[in-house]
Amino acid sequence: MNLALLQLPPLASNDVRLSKYLQSCKKQKVHLAAFGEYVFSPFYRDVLKDARFYKECNMLINTLKKLSHKYKLDIVAPVIHAKEDKLYKSIVLIQQESVQFYYPQRLMAYSHWNERDFFDNALPKSPKTPLIFEKDGCKIALVSGFEVHFDEIWLKLKRAGVDVVIMPCSNTFASQERWRILTQARAFNNNMVILRINRIGELNYDGAIWRFYGDSLFVNADGHIEDSLEEREGVMIIELQSEQIKDIQKQWGFRA
Repeated sequence: MNLALLQLPPLASNDVRLSKYLQSCKKQKVHLAAFGEYVFSPFYRDVLKDARFYKECNMLINTLKKLSHKYKLDIVAPVIHAKEDKLYKSIVLIQQESVQFYYPQRLMAYSHWNERDFFDNALPKSPKTPLIFEKDGCKIALVSGFEVHFDEIWLKLKRAGVDVVIMPCSNTFASQERWRILTQARAFNNNMVILRINRIGELNYDGAIWRFYGDSLFVNADGHIEDSLEEREGVMIIELQSEQIKDIQKQWGFRA
């Protein structure tokens, strides 16, 4: 199974660069393409909650469906989901005509970055199992980057027998090393492949530059970093084999 991690700055869903990347994915027989946070939707601090924005949110989903159908691949993309009069931070899984949403159950609540107060996500004390689907013999789960910190989320994934975790992120403030350590630890302790997709680009708030540094990672189920996109815009193509993941799980025995 071939997967693609697309490390991009914010862009419109009709941007010619996106078409070129997805066309390249199709040629390389990619089955699933995954994106970082706040690539297709604006950063939450820039959102104006009005009728126009709600309409744009719904139009985005329709556009991503068309892209999934056109290039014959699944799409995993963090989006702001508008539903009735509420906004939800979400990760959408689009498989041509099928659309499923995962709503992160843990959101940041810091003074400078407070998604918890902005979005309407349910934040249960005891989280539910994140969205899981199967593809080519692998159980694949979707979680948000911030949820890497919470043991209760990962216990749910381990009990569900997840093999691969797709983890879109929007990491900044020179936290590369910390995120590498966190991702490697989760991958090794749970014997799961983790595909971390971070965006790139800069924002300016309160006179400070927020630099999203990329460093999207393919971390194998033994905790080894197999590949990184470092700071550059581009695509990482990954070939996953369920047998190889199962062998690592048997070797270490953490999932017994």
